[in-house]
Amino acid sequence: MTQINIKWGREKKSFTFTDRVLADIRLGELRHACHEWSKVPLGGLTLIYGGATMKDDNAPLSCFGIKPNGQITMMGTRPTKTDISTLTTHGDPEEYALIVKIQQSLQSTLDLVAEHLPRYEQAVQSYISSASSSPQLPQQPQVTRKQLQDAHILLSETLMKSLLVFDGVACKHDFEVARATRREAVKETQRFLDSVDDMNARVKECDQQLKQQQQQQQQQQ
Repeated sequence: MTQINIKWGREKKSFTFTDRVLADIRLGELRHACHEWSKVPLGGLTLIYGGATMKDDNAPLSCFGIKPNGQITMMGTRPTKTDISTLTTHGDPEEYALIVKIQQSLQSTLDLVAEHLPRYEQAVQSYISSASSSPQLPQQPQVTRKQLQDAHILLSETLMKSLLVFDGVACKHDFEVARATRREAVKETQRFLDSVDDMNARVKECDQQLKQQQQQQQQQQ
């Protein structure tokens, strides 16, 4: 007999699998049991053990390193009937879960962009202004090239990961609201990514101009 302990917010539940070991129980089976208990749509139900998200519904529970009497944390929101009826195409709770997943991922991206993008824009402007202040004798930029590179990597990688998350959200053809939500999320994220890449291109162009100026100075000496 195997007992699996689940904690969902303040609620707890133990599932018992008679005459079975962890290697015989698939993650998908446990997720389905959690869905039946909590009424959280499968598309928005996540299980976490030891700080790591449990993925691949076909994987046996034994591959997640679960110890006897170990506790698995469940994440997810149980939608109300009003939410489902007003926010989805045909009142399907699974579509609601996808919409929430997309919106939460987008909001996380927007929060990071709001924090870092303005500083990156200011740093890029400062770098370019300092570098081009005097063509004959360029000043040392107050913002280092490495700082700009680190900021660009942080923003671009975060935005690319968000695009991959949206791409991985499989919406049925009749989930029209979820599909539209995903399209808008992709469009907005791509817009920020294009802006970040454009600023990075301006920095590279500035670097090239500085290099040419230095070469010209060396030739004149």
